[in-house]
Amino acid sequence: MTETLIEGRRSESSGPSSTRVPPGLEWRVLDEGRRERTVRFGVAFDVPQAMRDAVAALPDEVTARRAAEELANTDGSGVAVLFDGAQTIALVPAWSGQALYWAVKDGVLLLSTSARSIAKEIGTAVSRNFLASFLVDGLPLGVASRIAPWDGVQALAPFEALRVDRNLTGRDFKARPIQIPPVFERPGESEEDVDNAVAALRQALFEATFRWCERGGPISCDVSGGVDSAANAYLLRALHVHFDATHASSSSQYNLDDMWAKRIVNDVGAPAAFYPAIGSTGLTYDASVPFPNGYIPETPPMWCDSEGYAQALADRPRPAGVQFTGLGGDELFAPLPAMEWSLAHQAPLRAPCLAVRYCLNRRLPLRRGIPSIASKIEYGRWIDRSMRELASKGSTSKDDLSWSGEFAYPSYLSGEAKELLHAPFDAGSLQPMNRDRTVHQVLESLLGQAAIIRQVNDMLGRGRTTWASIFVDPGVVRAALALPLKMRRHPFLNKPMLYRAMRGLMPREIFARATKGEYSQDSYETLYARRKHLVGDLADGAVADLGLIDREALKTKLSMQALSSEFLFELKRLVAAERWIRSVR
Repeated sequence: MTETLIEGRRSESSGPSSTRVPPGLEWRVLDEGRRERTVRFGVAFDVPQAMRDAVAALPDEVTARRAAEELANTDGSGVAVLFDGAQTIALVPAWSGQALYWAVKDGVLLLSTSARSIAKEIGTAVSRNFLASFLVDGLPLGVASRIAPWDGVQALAPFEALRVDRNLTGRDFKARPIQIPPVFERPGESEEDVDNAVAALRQALFEATFRWCERGGPISCDVSGGVDSAANAYLLRALHVHFDATHASSSSQYNLDDMWAKRIVNDVGAPAAFYPAIGSTGLTYDASVPFPNGYIPETPPMWCDSEGYAQALADRPRPAGVQFTGLGGDELFAPLPAMEWSLAHQAPLRAPCLAVRYCLNRRLPLRRGIPSIASKIEYGRWIDRSMRELASKGSTSKDDLSWSGEFAYPSYLSGEAKELLHAPFDAGSLQPMNRDRTVHQVLESLLGQAAIIRQVNDMLGRGRTTWASIFVDPGVVRAALALPLKMRRHPFLNKPMLYRAMRGLMPREIFARATKGEYSQDSYETLYARRKHLVGDLADGAVADLGLIDREALKTKLSMQALSSEFLFELKRLVAAERWIRSVR
């Protein structure tokens, strides 16, 4: 169909590309990189070259909406624009760890994975709404992901795309987000069906590992001492891949991760390098240090506790081509808070028994536990109610079986910042990424880990080392979420679902470990080392200048001899915001 062909120049070099499609829709993709322009069965594709294979794998007969659903479930990076004669759809694949930002200037639709690049184009400032929302620990992804870091810029959540209608005239852009949540097929309940699904998960783990190894160059694997990083090491050994092991120590004598890491390294027979304790090199509470390599992240990073360790890996004399990590394993395979709700709603006849058992195990009165399990409140209504409750009470009610955990205003937040959070947008129409609350929580958590991996690569990779995790690979996620939720629980084993997939490759003892690594001592040591600098850094810092924090309340908190773990998390977000805003202003 010639009328759907994309007109304009082909972008052969890096830099903004401009494309015009009749009748009057013009967009500019501000991200750098070469783009592929092609038409397949009436659907025009304007995508980064990294998505070439994903587009080639689409079904022969496909609409723009169907193609967007397929591309959203991949991990390619960059902005994809699709046009089929009736609508234009722009999206960023959810598993890339990036987000899609957009704005309109002079009748042109600006698209980018960088809100800052659009902000420079339209000339705007940092969004105080964004910073206020960022400071609230535990704010649901459905709220946080839809608030752009810059005024005048619109943000889309993961598994959302921007639809622009064809019948446009002049500057009349009718653009709106559409949700394209992933679909997961559940196997039957028979033992044979479950065994086949476990085999599919095992195969997906091998394929994801092999795909990263195919990139070439030295392979390195972080072995923390936990189950997930150990699975990486044993998968690499099973594939007969030569790799080096790395481990960041703990400063606590009660943390057994160091011992387990040495046992795993000895078992797989990999040469190992042991690095200082994470707390001694972390930058969690240092707002004064600039970001490395001149890179400024799109949003404040929340992994600064391990930034020193990651920097050491990047600065090795012989850096790895691929650095495997265990990020995402906990979210993908461990039990999550809403599991009891999901199990009860999957088997309604057993729901009363499950509800009573849940209340007994948690020592909850039946009048509280049973309504939580029986609740059918929609996601959008729950967010709307929670935001109203936050505005009126300063915190939300604790309910482990809800769509997400409780959240509250940090103790140092100013009244002005609280006003900014009252109604950032209409939440009532929002839909979850999955109707099952546990699956929704898994996806939210995994998308957060994918965003961290993207930030690490952008900040420290420098084209030499790529940090990777097979646990946020779309194929692995799809295979794991296809298994019955009840497989996440076992009386004696951690992550029994992963154990069954790794049976015969990895010792059972690692899954039967009674303790888990604990790093709160590292956090406290890092904080106390920087404590005398924090008052000047924060109470008199850039975030305070924007009127978002109560200076006196913060000074009072920092002067206390003993600090609660809740305040540590509040402080961590404030330092991350302060460090970021100093870089972007």
